[in-house]
Amino acid sequence: MYHEEYLCAHPRSTFRAIAPRGEGEMTESLTSYVGRVAWHHSLKPALLISSTIDVGKSSGFLKSEVATCFNSLTSKSGAIVQKVSELVGLPVETVAAMTLMHLHDYVDHSARGLIRKKKQWCPKCYHEDDSSGERFDRLAWSLERVSHCSEHKCKLRDFCHHCLESQPYLSTKVPVGYCHYCQKSLSESFYVVCGEEEYEESLVFCSLVSGLNQPPPEVSEEHLMSELSRLVLLFSDEGVPRLARYLKIDRHCMERWLSGETKPAISSVEKVFGHFGLPWTDILVGRIGVIEAQKRSKHRRLRPNRKNIKTCPRGELRVVDGEVLGKEEPSLKQLRRAHSIEQINRYLDAILNGEMIPHSRSKIASSLGVSVGYLESLFGMKVRRVSDLYKDYRDGLSLTRSEQLREAIQAAVLATIEEGEAPSWKNVTSHLPEDLQKRHSMAEMSRIRVEVLASLWGEANDAMAS
Repeated sequence: MYHEEYLCAHPRSTFRAIAPRGEGEMTESLTSYVGRVAWHHSLKPALLISSTIDVGKSSGFLKSEVATCFNSLTSKSGAIVQKVSELVGLPVETVAAMTLMHLHDYVDHSARGLIRKKKQWCPKCYHEDDSSGERFDRLAWSLERVSHCSEHKCKLRDFCHHCLESQPYLSTKVPVGYCHYCQKSLSESFYVVCGEEEYEESLVFCSLVSGLNQPPPEVSEEHLMSELSRLVLLFSDEGVPRLARYLKIDRHCMERWLSGETKPAISSVEKVFGHFGLPWTDILVGRIGVIEAQKRSKHRRLRPNRKNIKTCPRGELRVVDGEVLGKEEPSLKQLRRAHSIEQINRYLDAILNGEMIPHSRSKIASSLGVSVGYLESLFGMKVRRVSDLYKDYRDGLSLTRSEQLREAIQAAVLATIEEGEAPSWKNVTSHLPEDLQKRHSMAEMSRIRVEVLASLWGEANDAMAS
């Protein structure tokens, strides 16, 4: 009995767990790990996946789609991570570290253009794996924009040097590091050393993989939205329309990013922040902010990261969080616009959380020192929610005032009747407070008086009939 209860509380894994390999930019991918687990149990990866993990019936799954599902950040990737964790008995965090799930809260979950369809590898890494243990594929190798090894600075291979065939992510014939078709070693290949520019570009995307076990502390899901808002402030007085037009991005799409309705894809994050030479990967995961990155830049103004561009905006740096970048003494106009994103967010959140009475858009914008258009462009979704709360508040307030007026008129009518006078308009209004008469129109009060008299007359008839 005790043994059964223990098993229910501590379920055993289906497969024996093996330790994931690599760390940082050399972290093992989940496809590689699942493949090694399968071969350790004398199973083909295809059989293990089809019998334990629901991945669909696509014929080309193991060849191209498997990396998109296993190594990415989609909802399906999250389900697969959970399933693999149960199968091998490893913590979910350990399995998720072999994927890009750490970016799930920050960017679009579709992962379009993020994962390569064809497998690529570094022959030198495979060769070194032979001396240190079992061969494994790195997570960074499955990224579309990574074309060179961060360790050896050589170009990654995507076809066998012997038979010239491209390789599936999971082979049904041989373990990791060997050709699926001719079974020869993939480490036996020539090396092409890349240039510094190509190497630097690969390093940027490799940084999305590095440091997964040590994420930045206290990074909220809205930090990317806040950094994008700061970039808008730095760029121009005109806000989102000017930046969207300049970057050739749909304005409404950018507004949805800022309001939190949708999340940008990784390629969009690169396009927006990388265009100005900012470390967009560090900004994405919260290692650095736009303000700090701009301070470290050699430019005093926010400039595009392109040479000989003639359309560069010439506006001065904006005032953000009470600090002027590029100027020692801010002007009065700049100081009046120096309202941080955090201040506006806190104000709107206080209304949404019921800590403040809702107000109209114009009143909120006026109290924050910004225009209504600026407020809507940066916080469209929150502003709309606040407007709905304000409408409900006004409707409730109007109803309360109408009820109070009805009670006052009914009391005035009864007082008039008790005095032996006819409940005429003049006699009834003489019993009403002056401030109440000023707040309501004569037509409204006259209508309610007629309704009250009709109600009292009906009650009197009912009493006589009984």
